[in-house]
Amino acid sequence: PCALEMSPDGKTLYVALANRDAVAAVDVEKSAFAVKGYFDTRLPGQSYFGAEPDALAVSGDGNTLYVANMGSDAVAVIDTSKMTTAAAKQGMVEPVGFIPTEWMPTALAMDGEKLYVATDKGRSTGPNNFATKVAPGLPPAGQRDFTYIATLLYGSLATIDLSGVDLKAATAEVMERNRMKAAEEKIAFADGSNPIKHVIYIIKENRTYDQVFGDLKLNGKPVGNGDASLAMYGESVTPNQHKLALQFGVLDNFFDSGEISGDGHVWSNAGIGTDYLEKTWQQDYRNNQRTYDYEGVVSDGYPLLQKIPDVNEPASGYMWGNADAHGKTHYNFGEFIASTFCNTKGTVAREGPMLNGGPCSVPEIKPGAAIPAEWGGGVSKWPWAIPLLAKNVATKPELVGHFAAESPDFNLRVPDQIRANVFLRHLAGWIEDNTAGKDTMPNYITLRLPDDHTGGTVPGGPTPKSSVADNDLAIGRVVEAISHSDFWDNTAIFILEDDAQNGADHVDAHRSLALAISKYAPHGAGGGAFVDSRFYSTVSVVRTMETLLGLPPMNNNDALAPLIGSEFTGPGDQKPFAADTTNQDNGLIYTANGPRAVGARESAKMDFTHADRADAQKLNAILWKDAMGDAPAPARLLEKQKKAKKDDDDD
Repeated sequence: PCALEMSPDGKTLYVALANRDAVAAVDVEKSAFAVKGYFDTRLPGQSYFGAEPDALAVSGDGNTLYVANMGSDAVAVIDTSKMTTAAAKQGMVEPVGFIPTEWMPTALAMDGEKLYVATDKGRSTGPNNFATKVAPGLPPAGQRDFTYIATLLYGSLATIDLSGVDLKAATAEVMERNRMKAAEEKIAFADGSNPIKHVIYIIKENRTYDQVFGDLKLNGKPVGNGDASLAMYGESVTPNQHKLALQFGVLDNFFDSGEISGDGHVWSNAGIGTDYLEKTWQQDYRNNQRTYDYEGVVSDGYPLLQKIPDVNEPASGYMWGNADAHGKTHYNFGEFIASTFCNTKGTVAREGPMLNGGPCSVPEIKPGAAIPAEWGGGVSKWPWAIPLLAKNVATKPELVGHFAAESPDFNLRVPDQIRANVFLRHLAGWIEDNTAGKDTMPNYITLRLPDDHTGGTVPGGPTPKSSVADNDLAIGRVVEAISHSDFWDNTAIFILEDDAQNGADHVDAHRSLALAISKYAPHGAGGGAFVDSRFYSTVSVVRTMETLLGLPPMNNNDALAPLIGSEFTGPGDQKPFAADTTNQDNGLIYTANGPRAVGARESAKMDFTHADRADAQKLNAILWKDAMGDAPAPARLLEKQKKAKKDDDDD
């Protein structure tokens, strides 16, 4: 239960059940505390999970119950008199209508005919290509040349005069906002059939669209809606991603559904958040006032190993569970996997995320030393020591036995080249089997490549540009290998950032980069790049992957999110991709920070062993100065921003 409300007569306790899309009516008049029945809070025609009721209010006469649905941005209006014995036996009692709210309602209160509705995210964010503003009377929060996404999220408080609400019209608006009447979309392959049997999902860390693709050009002309002045890691640092976008398609109106890694990884794999998630991440991210209760970790412990439920898991589960339930094979490289490294000291008990690594004969790979065969072999050219794995554990039951035990999770001292090596070693085995006539490559593969997060400017560690270039080359190598294999005929690759918190964007702080790569990508008109500026989100990627693999939606979000079908309408003649190795050849990926690097002292105090343990606001300032020098971020655009469609912020 996430909210409780007593009826005015004191006989019934209403309990909001966010992970069940329902409200329980509990008889408290008798000592038995019996459940009378349940109210359904889903929208009309909503068959999938996703309403997520999290707040309640009861009218003065007790006849009407108001329920805030954080998942559908609406208040469900319920006639409590309909909870009869007969109705309870027939199933859940449905609402009589809905009232629209701003983004993510989380609290309700009644005062006569007035209903007060507090939301968590109000009207969303907007651009963040301007310096952080500090409220009068408050100390500076650190000099930042662009505004951190979390500081742009303002909740809202609305007063609704219930006597003036046209419930029929209000319900129709809620249905429209939630795309409940949208026609079912399909992917229109050129020959009418779907050849895709394998999907590879690459999840990166924390970049905006403008940071990487702001300078995207073809034949000297800008491509897509980018701001080159914000391109901290443009073409010279990320040549592979630039080539991939120009060859396979530019999605310049793509938005990450999460704000930070805590919720970003849940949204990236589940297509939905939870009541617990959305109410706790802000507390964790403001000076670590809570533990990092995400990615299968809660209170510095692993619920799976402790044999207890994960309080943060959505009722509809994750993509790997969806694959499992519908006969599709899956395999995981580092996502929702907890790594411990040799000779690290445990900092928490109860199987927490910093277990003792245990004694290792060789705890790390020193510069010039041999790299283990399972990590690609050869000799390390990196000038910093690379920690070696002691143990990997899955944090979700569906992943047990379905992950690469040698693939590390987040630790940014491990180059993404090593993560790519691990994947490519497995791919070589699948290719060998396929050549022998047996397709053993899993249908759904998740690959975590986190190094574009960067490890700041810690002396002796990789420079920010080194980390981003390393990440870019790893992507290029993976796509090159797939596209030069027989799997090119039946594989789609999706690449996104889990969130966009560490950069500026002139459109919106949620706007990020995404790539959909396959042999069936369309060609741009007249030899130009193909650009799709339709609104898409993280959940669009989830829905598109499900559609390609023949999987049903998990929840209401991925059931109705815009489908990225345009990227599979080509004639099926996309050529294999050739990775750009420039930043390996010129040594950029092997470049370490010097002792006097910008922000070196501050970076050295940060924790880069796990996602977002470092102060993101301080890190952003360091990264900007490192990449852009003294160049100030452009002033906020003066022209009026195009108003987002009302359904844009729902997924």
